[in-house]
Amino acid sequence: MTQTSDSVDGAQCPFARANTIGDIGKLLRSRTAVTHDPYLFANYREDPVNGEINVREFLGASMMYTEGPSHRSRRKLLNPLVRADALSGIREDIVLPEADRLLAQRLAEPDADGLRRLDLVEFLERVFIHFTAKLIGLIDVDTDDRLALLASFAGPIAAGTSSGYLKDRDEVNRKALAAKAHYVEDFFTPSLRWHEQQRRRIEAGEIAETDVPDSLLKMGAAHLAPEWRDAENLVVESTLLFAASVGTSTQSIVHTIDMLQNWFVEHPDDVARKTDPTFLLNCLQEIIRMRAPFAPYQTRRSLEENTLSDGTRVHPNQELHIEYVLANRDTELFGEDANVFNPRRQSPGDGTPRYGVGFGLGAHQCYGLRVVVGNDGKGGVHVELLRKLMAAGARPDPGRPPVELKKDMSKFLAEDIPRYLQYWIIVDR
Repeated sequence: MTQTSDSVDGAQCPFARANTIGDIGKLLRSRTAVTHDPYLFANYREDPVNGEINVREFLGASMMYTEGPSHRSRRKLLNPLVRADALSGIREDIVLPEADRLLAQRLAEPDADGLRRLDLVEFLERVFIHFTAKLIGLIDVDTDDRLALLASFAGPIAAGTSSGYLKDRDEVNRKALAAKAHYVEDFFTPSLRWHEQQRRRIEAGEIAETDVPDSLLKMGAAHLAPEWRDAENLVVESTLLFAASVGTSTQSIVHTIDMLQNWFVEHPDDVARKTDPTFLLNCLQEIIRMRAPFAPYQTRRSLEENTLSDGTRVHPNQELHIEYVLANRDTELFGEDANVFNPRRQSPGDGTPRYGVGFGLGAHQCYGLRVVVGNDGKGGVHVELLRKLMAAGARPDPGRPPVELKKDMSKFLAEDIPRYLQYWIIVDR
């Protein structure tokens, strides 16, 4: 099925929609069929001014929007940061202790009505920002004030990376650029200078390589990738990791808790399973199937002739909309209730995982897949965070409705996928 759209250079060109798992796999697993084009993702054709800002400031220099050797070499360098032993350290030494500390701090005193509340979005961003700071290699992030300041940049920067799908794009980009400028001045530049200083000490034999924890900025200071010799490129690389690791992780857990409330009302027998890790992993994967990547579609540019399963011809240089959300609602694969949340759903049985293509496919499959599902497929840090929250009786606060980012709904073909700015919960302890 095709629709008409302008191409990046302004010429009229039809775009094709890939919205079956078979078609998406065919296109994204091929190294020759499609390529990333950050100008398409930034909706440059509709808004050249804001599109140029998004590409220059947030997208173009990242490995996530490049192909071939440039992408593969940087991905290979960064992969060890999420290998099995690294993930164990992330979970046990960073994320879970920070969650315990923040829960105790936030819930120390009840409100006037005797109930304990917290903003789940703010709480999770604070938890994940600690992990992200270590992943990037930021220094001086060990106090509450510094972590709160860093966390305050997460939402605006994440919105800036995907403002092409949002309303009030001028304002979104204004806030994103301001947050990025503060992030660079307050965190990135001092941290890069520190890593460059440590690199000189390593090369002089004053300290060992292992004395400096592995991180993006450690690799950048060593110029392990030619792209990272330019500090501006390294900034973009870090802000994309920042946006992805904090924003997506936060939203997936918030959506899971949101969906579980109605599920428990309709399936009271499952309340007893609310802290069971297998059940919670199934819930999390169901959310990723239904709503990830929390955008209506992703874009690619076609490089060669192809025919989709519905007979649509795809031509070289054609724009493609990869509609993960619609593909993951395929009733033939996921059942007649594919449009509803069902953590009891059986796996399709054809090799398709429970989460469908929610993590993407091919060379650009989500870098954080193992962080979420674990190296053994039995759940990672997100499941453990869910267990803590569910054990504490976390439930939506009916007196404080969620606050959502305003989206351009003309681009959402399946349903409105909320991106929460605030989500208040009541917690028993």
